[in-house]
Amino acid sequence: MTHLHYLNTTCAVCGESCRFTIPEGAVSVGSRDLDTRPAEPLRSTIYAWVKRCPSCGYCAPDPGRPLKGAVDVVRLPRYRWQLDARKFPKIANTFLCWSIVQEDLGVPAQAAWASLHAAWVCDDEGEDVPARICRKRAADLLQRAWEQGERLAPQEGADEALLVDLLRRAGRFREARAVAAEILEQNPQPLIADIMRLQVRLIAASDRGAHTVAEARRFRRPVSL
Repeated sequence: MTHLHYLNTTCAVCGESCRFTIPEGAVSVGSRDLDTRPAEPLRSTIYAWVKRCPSCGYCAPDPGRPLKGAVDVVRLPRYRWQLDARKFPKIANTFLCWSIVQEDLGVPAQAAWASLHAAWVCDDEGEDVPARICRKRAADLLQRAWEQGERLAPQEGADEALLVDLLRRAGRFREARAVAAEILEQNPQPLIADIMRLQVRLIAASDRGAHTVAEARRFRRPVSL
């Protein structure tokens, strides 16, 4: 059962007092999506994962926590534009601003997660084009993280599996298929192989929809690449 309490803090950027609603006790009951999105009721708490200072617009999981360099990022023109960009839902803008903070502070892996979370918000709002934009950004940031030696997930092959889903759901089928084929040729761990086989089928059908890990476990037969 999810319980609510309130966080009273002081914004680390502008010094203003802030009050945020914090859900507690929510867990994921059921299979996660292929892009790691949790099941309900945890997935519905997404509105609280990143918070926005109502005064200066600083967006972070905890706006009261000082983060070196954040003040300068919040002042950037592209941050200010993103904060209220009309093409994205408000909560998606909040995640994208946090993504900009992480990107500009040299943490592309965390920036990729934030952009993916923005895509989930767009999904919930039925905003397909903005969701695709967010996923393309997340895919680019994920690959930039690899160039810096960063990984998003500890499990071998998990980052690559996430990249395939980002590319597929962004409509970049050719790239997604190439990555999936490369992973399958490397004889990955059983779960990763199951996910890749499902992805190959979805790509062949030009399916950009959300699918779960539970679905992938049902596809254990080899597929033609």
